[in-house]
Amino acid sequence: MSLKAKIAAGAATFAMAGGGLGTVGTLSASAATPPCGTECVAISTLKFGPSFILETSQGTAATGQEVILSIASNGDPGEDFVANNLGLVRKLYTMGRQRLITAQFAKAYANDVAWEYEYAPLGVPSHLCASTWPGQVAQPGYEVRLEPCGEYSNSIWVSAPTETYNKLQYGVAINGATNNFSDPLVLTYPAGYPTDTPSPTVIVEPENAYVGGTVFDDQQWTYSTGTVNSNPPR
Repeated sequence: MSLKAKIAAGAATFAMAGGGLGTVGTLSASAATPPCGTECVAISTLKFGPSFILETSQGTAATGQEVILSIASNGDPGEDFVANNLGLVRKLYTMGRQRLITAQFAKAYANDVAWEYEYAPLGVPSHLCASTWPGQVAQPGYEVRLEPCGEYSNSIWVSAPTETYNKLQYGVAINGATNNFSDPLVLTYPAGYPTDTPSPTVIVEPENAYVGGTVFDDQQWTYSTGTVNSNPPR
């Protein structure tokens, strides 16, 4: 699987041949509070569309805090995430950062771009990123939560293209701690609905596709940049 990452509006465009985890330009209702502004990204899934975006549960900047989907709002700092470009996967490895990238991962995704998604409520860096359990090889069903950025491969994500839908490019987000490169673990929305109580925590699962090759819509992601222009605070 080959990632074809592109840069758009100063952030990663999760792109692929005909689609990718990203956007073409910026949605009219992206998602971030005004203080976070254009630096922030709103990450959503094809399953529920851009009206529901990644959020830190309860808006708490703490290690182990779960990452969920929530209604997009310009008054919710829990939805403020920044996409940090770490450069090519192979360079992460050759720069002596083997704790972040294994030799096998570096070989599989050598020319792909590595990203971290840092929680930045009201634009203030928390130094905590969306991650699987730190220091452990990711397993199916592992929850995505906040962990220190730049410490382990668990907070690394690379994207691989899937399709274009309603002019948005979608793709899968491969977790840097996966050790299965034929069926990599990707960002996945579990069973349930974002408005459930409690809201389901986002997980990683092996990439899955229908008979025709279309990846499940709960594994296809996109994002936009900027401040929400609609959707009042909750």
